[in-house]
Amino acid sequence: MYSAEDVKKIVKIKLKGYKFVLVSNREPYIHMHTPGGVKCKTPAGGLTAALDPLMQACGGTWGAGGSGDADRENVDKHNRTRVPPDKPEYTLKRVWMSKDEVDKFYFGFSNQTLWSLCHNVFEKPVYNKSFWNGYRHSNKLFANAVTEEIKNEKNAFIWFQDYHLALAPKMIKKANNHKKRKIVSAHFWHIPWPPYLVFRTCPWAKEILEGMLANNLIGFHLKEHCVNFLSCVEKILDLPVDYKKLAVAYDERRVFVKNFPISIDFDVVSTLAKKPGVKKEMKKARSPNKIPYKYIGVGVDRIDYTKGIIERFKAIDRFLEKYPEYQNNFVFVEAGAPSRTRIPSYASLNDEIEKTAEEINWKYQTGYWKPIKYIQGKLSYDELLGLYRTADVCIVSSLHDGMNLVAKEFIAANVDRTGILLLSGFAGAAEELREAVIVNPFDIEEFADAINTSLKMSRDEKKKRMNALRNSVKENNIYKWVYDFINETGRVMKG
Repeated sequence: MYSAEDVKKIVKIKLKGYKFVLVSNREPYIHMHTPGGVKCKTPAGGLTAALDPLMQACGGTWGAGGSGDADRENVDKHNRTRVPPDKPEYTLKRVWMSKDEVDKFYFGFSNQTLWSLCHNVFEKPVYNKSFWNGYRHSNKLFANAVTEEIKNEKNAFIWFQDYHLALAPKMIKKANNHKKRKIVSAHFWHIPWPPYLVFRTCPWAKEILEGMLANNLIGFHLKEHCVNFLSCVEKILDLPVDYKKLAVAYDERRVFVKNFPISIDFDVVSTLAKKPGVKKEMKKARSPNKIPYKYIGVGVDRIDYTKGIIERFKAIDRFLEKYPEYQNNFVFVEAGAPSRTRIPSYASLNDEIEKTAEEINWKYQTGYWKPIKYIQGKLSYDELLGLYRTADVCIVSSLHDGMNLVAKEFIAANVDRTGILLLSGFAGAAEELREAVIVNPFDIEEFADAINTSLKMSRDEKKKRMNALRNSVKENNIYKWVYDFINETGRVMKG
């Protein structure tokens, strides 16, 4: 099993002599005004939580968009601050954007165009020229910030994160095209990459591909996404692609594309799940005041149309119709964190989820019992882990997902080996987590049957499956993901 120390070693070996710069839209720490003064907090988000241990292990600079209302007051003249605040290990370089810039770059092109384009869930992408111009402009802001950081470095390695920054690699390469300097960059795309027939509908497909190909290495979660990307490169840019080696010749060099399934820090989650505070939350969850019923299901999601929450509720409705013995015996807890509410489709989705839950509850409620408990907002981590540990089934019903780390977090928290993971076959995690109960979330009948199968499964079968799942997540942890990516980067740099 890989550790932070292994990551530290591989970074020193493979990136020796290189300035290490990581770039993402979201920052790992934010400064906020509170009644008790300015506080430094960690924002919600799987990406930043996954990468912060890497940066603490190996140092370097993290460039990200400033988002806290006290961020500007807590940087030096170069927009830098040292983090974590209690024990600084690396530099956070903040990039500033106005509300209008964020609206076009983040809420506009990133999340109304690229997000929809890349997820096969039938939400029509918005092709708005002002969104595209805003996206390009903000990518330039990030590129300028990185260029400032590496201007006095002979060699630099830049690791871009996700779909917000597709254009920045080319901008940086263009601004730092000096023969005596070596600028190596890599990009990890955390969401799916769509097939050619879908991606070609984007009016700026060529520019996005060219921006990405400025990298030396491009990573996706699944091999399928790698092949989709290369197919787009081959057909849109008319370039020779080597599908066997997953590489393409571009700009007098070879760009490599490889799958690296991301994960979590298994040991941390598993250890935290055993804390006394979590055990207290487990007792509270099953107390007479909360859920005094035999079976508990749990779903934990950012409110997004890709997560299949409506389909999940419809399956629960059908499950209770088809298996009435669970009525007054089963409660499903949906912990949904509102997200991107400034985008109309997200605001209406939240309303639809509330309405669907209410209709199902009205249909079945008996006395105190209601089948769906919909919690909006973020739970404390002890509450979340308590729910994971006490739940009989965790349902992850993504309609399309790059990976989905909730599935892996549930497994790591399931230290009692008594829960079952019911997982969509359209989540990237399904390729690894074979011992989960795999379901097609669009097939409501099959979905309802799968809930019944999960709840009726014997204790021995549950334990057998969960042991296998825990071993898989433990072995393929977040440090292995980072280790494999940096190791492959080193190989590409030599080539």
